[in-house]
Amino acid sequence: MVLDLVHTNPNVLAATPGLLDPARLTAPLRIGYWAWELEAFPDGWELHFADYDEIWCPSAYCAQSLSQRSPVPVVPLPHLPDWPRLDLLRSKRQAQRQNHRSTPFRFLSLFDFWSTPERKNPAGVIAAFQQAFPPERADQDPSVELLIKTSSAEQFPGQRRELEALAGGDQRVRWLDGLLSRTELDALFCSADALVSLHRAEGFGLNLADAMAIELPVIATGYSANLEFMPPGSAELVPWSTATISRSCGDYRKGLHWADPHLEAAAAAMARLVQQPTWAAALGRRGATVVRERLTSARLAGIVRQRLAQALLQPSRRQLLAGLPHDHDARLLEWSTTSPR
Repeated sequence: MVLDLVHTNPNVLAATPGLLDPARLTAPLRIGYWAWELEAFPDGWELHFADYDEIWCPSAYCAQSLSQRSPVPVVPLPHLPDWPRLDLLRSKRQAQRQNHRSTPFRFLSLFDFWSTPERKNPAGVIAAFQQAFPPERADQDPSVELLIKTSSAEQFPGQRRELEALAGGDQRVRWLDGLLSRTELDALFCSADALVSLHRAEGFGLNLADAMAIELPVIATGYSANLEFMPPGSAELVPWSTATISRSCGDYRKGLHWADPHLEAAAAAMARLVQQPTWAAALGRRGATVVRERLTSARLAGIVRQRLAQALLQPSRRQLLAGLPHDHDARLLEWSTTSPR
């Protein structure tokens, strides 16, 4: 074994001592795969750089943040969508679209409470939906619904109740809580007419990429890592303003910044997709074309080959530092005196 790849963020490792013990990491080259969603570098993570020879992350947006204080290379390596599965799902959804349905136009939004509702912003999705289709006009407006799929809701019952209360009893806003099997999740994507993400920041946006791949029209905040596979014209990009985080939530600390999507524009995008089905279908096709161009297995494999070839042709940081005196200036790169190496 010449390489250990640790696909776990430093905050998780710090909060779970011994998590890596069963892995018995002994390879001379160790690479960490980290994800982060804000432009500012996360406090405390610099203590873990000494454990790795290189850091990979899912986007250039993420790499820009992590490289601010990294003494080792930080390389963007996007997630690779499951293309065989998505190709089948795309065909299945196209077949379903050919059948005229009497069901409401379904907007789908997904998030995990551990990713924080403040960042994922389901409250904004609810507000934009009701602005586009006011509850008091439900009898006059087109038949629509908003389905919000959550994970880990049972661990955050108070926040779950607060979010449901925002809908004000609107029966068109539906909730689906709990983990789904892959088959169930695929069926959920096939049942949707549009995916909505009014996130305040994303380190990648895998659900967005999957939706685009199957020609599901996407409405998303035009900010952060999703723009790397979602250029203008491939999705309904919602404009935003910079917002300061007013209170800490999870790892997202008070005083840092993220995006505040414009709900009026999101509402207008929702109404447009419902009122202009031809436009919605064309948007879905453009999205599928773009994401297939930008997240191909050949392109991503090329990044891996290039990085490994370069890393394996030179000594690891551990080997280099081991040969230096303890008082050498290069030792400053060892941020942590408790490194397992």
